[in-house]
Amino acid sequence: MVDHTKSLAGKVVVIVGGSGGIGRETCAEFAAAGARVVVGYRNGREKAEEIVAALPGEGHIALPVSIEVTASTKAFPDAVLDASGQVDILVNAAGITKPVAHADLDALTDELIDEIFINNWRGVFATIRAFAPALKASGDGLIVNLSSIAAFTGIG
Repeated sequence: MVDHTKSLAGKVVVIVGGSGGIGRETCAEFAAAGARVVVGYRNGREKAEEIVAALPGEGHIALPVSIEVTASTKAFPDAVLDASGQVDILVNAAGITKPVAHADLDALTDELIDEIFINNWRGVFATIRAFAPALKASGDGLIVNLSSIAAFTGIG
């Protein structure tokens, strides 16, 4: 949760995976603290735009990004900077999981392993790498990586 006793007025927060459950709530918290929010979404433009419309404050936008696709990850910071002029905080909230029974080794296919690795590790790292110059330019850039409880429970 964002500490609402400190204002984030004038800050731009990019939330990759901003249209998912954790991401949506993260968008709301940062907007309530006064930040301008960029909702990064993979698909579901309408849902992302609904989230933007519901956020308190002004200047929020929704922009597409797929952390599975290197070209998309590399182009995303430019789109954000073109639209908002700066990036102060990057929040990685995108990720996937698929419950697989522990005894069902065949259900955990190579394709599923690759998809999970791309979305939950490689894509997050690629996003950080892509935004590093803009975050350094802000003077006090911050990176926040979020995860669901699936990272700790050993299920899925």
